[in-house]
Amino acid sequence: CEVGGEEGRNNYVFRDGENLGIVCIPVSVAESGPGHSDVVKEFRRLSWPRSRVVVQPPGGRTLVNLATIFFTSNSSVSSRTVSLADRSVLIEATPVKYAWSFGDGESAVTSSPGHAYPDQDVTHVYGATGRVEAAVATTYRGRYRIGNRDWVDIEETLTVAGPEVELNIVEARPQLVIQ
Repeated sequence: CEVGGEEGRNNYVFRDGENLGIVCIPVSVAESGPGHSDVVKEFRRLSWPRSRVVVQPPGGRTLVNLATIFFTSNSSVSSRTVSLADRSVLIEATPVKYAWSFGDGESAVTSSPGHAYPDQDVTHVYGATGRVEAAVATTYRGRYRIGNRDWVDIEETLTVAGPEVELNIVEARPQLVIQ
């Protein structure tokens, strides 16, 4: 086929499974690969890691009125390769923000994934005993490259909620022991 004096390729057009016909697309357009919006849709559709909360002290129990340490191991770039318009597209997701929910109505947002003792930087003090469910949601920034082309940033971010971890907040009571 030919479009405006330029060689083209016939492409079938479908909507909701119905064949709407054939359209001629110029070769220069057809060979440019997928559009930015196509890649952004894939970024949103793909499954990115759900951050799991790690708590110190371990074992699902912590003390009331004592700083509890929170962190996650999800801090590295994740990547997925997809095929769009017959092109290989590498999409990367980088964690940039962590929204911590401590389960008692309190929350915090950090750029840090937190760290274990003694380098802890995400802590929370529970003011009452009881059971809570803590979690962290990770916000990813994306970028992609088609084949060996330059990287292109994805303007929007994507937030993925992590699974909840149950904690039992207990009170330590001193006990006098005679020996």
